[in-house]
Amino acid sequence: MIPQRRWVLEFFLVAVAVGLWAGAPLLAGSAAVLLMLALAAEWMARTSCAALALSYQVGRTAVGLGGTADVWLTMENPAPWPLAAVHFEEAVPEGLQVAPPAPPGLQHLIHGTMVSGALLVGAHERVRYRLTVAGAARGRWQIGPARVWSGDPLGWARFERHSADRAVVTVYPRLYPVPAGLAPATRPQGERRGPPWNPPDPLRMAGIRPYQPGDPPRWIHPHATARTGTLQVKRLDPEGDTAVELVVLAASAPFLWEGIDPARFEALVSAAASMADGHLRAGSAVGLSMVGAVYGAPRGVHLPPARGAHQWARVMTALAWVQPGGGQGHDLAPTLSGLARRLRPGSQVVVLACFHRPGWDAPLRHLVQRRVPVTFVPVGPDAGAPQLAGVRVHPWTPGAGAP
Repeated sequence: MIPQRRWVLEFFLVAVAVGLWAGAPLLAGSAAVLLMLALAAEWMARTSCAALALSYQVGRTAVGLGGTADVWLTMENPAPWPLAAVHFEEAVPEGLQVAPPAPPGLQHLIHGTMVSGALLVGAHERVRYRLTVAGAARGRWQIGPARVWSGDPLGWARFERHSADRAVVTVYPRLYPVPAGLAPATRPQGERRGPPWNPPDPLRMAGIRPYQPGDPPRWIHPHATARTGTLQVKRLDPEGDTAVELVVLAASAPFLWEGIDPARFEALVSAAASMADGHLRAGSAVGLSMVGAVYGAPRGVHLPPARGAHQWARVMTALAWVQPGGGQGHDLAPTLSGLARRLRPGSQVVVLACFHRPGWDAPLRHLVQRRVPVTFVPVGPDAGAPQLAGVRVHPWTPGAGAP
């Protein structure tokens, strides 16, 4: 908390000293009363500013490019006196744009915008200020902390502080139609099954269905049975169900000193997001193994294959939070070797990268020897690709339109 306008107290204190030195009791008494009033005003302003509760709420924590989200800055005054004017300023990063109509106090900065205003907060009152933002660029964007300042009713004292809370909005990557060579197979019956002789996997439950004569007792779901009052059993997926393992190297160049190519990196992220979106919407299980700088995951992202809206959100969030970096220390060989140990029957591996290294040939060859379908997707015209038998190469060309 930063105090301001201390000159008022200093002025009245000097007036009291001058009155006593000049032998003017009226001047000294008046200055003393005003000094006490200024001290009371400063105490009131300090107490009000310190007790004011500031917090952020977000209507939608994740949006697509062009999608909007409402962000509320909430101020709660626990004091028994009102705050006539609580001024605030909050910064909006460049990845988010303030949706029209533009609020008063909007200022355009070099990186992002600044929104300012003033609110009247009554005694024991809670006031909310709403700001609508639209996703302009992929990433994890923070709004705030808000800078708030207030003073006493006379305007003699002023204190300011910053909110400890921030609003976080995730903007998902751009999605393109998947090329025919990478698109998932059609599923006219709604579900893709393995061969009829494949046994069900007891660890992969697809849903609940009523009990039928002949079902093993170990398949009975106790919670669903208790809730419905009739016997319910687990519906299990066969072991041969299709699973797509996406392996992404989040780097645009092999070495750090070669710099960062933002356009190629965004094309890489969009390619991975588009393929994950296409396969998940088709009903396939999708897993993600990503090597790179991801917020909250210093060792990379490793999501096991799964289906549904929850897996879609997890994959898209990981791809939205990844940041471009140099290729130094980024290697897919350990990731591919670890992936080979947890692959299940029916899995296929899709590797997406902006370049190719000879050190990746050994784990790729091992996957081919295990009869795992492997597809290498180079992003960019000069990305390079492995020359291995059994590894299918399908380039992805960066661009604004559908590849």
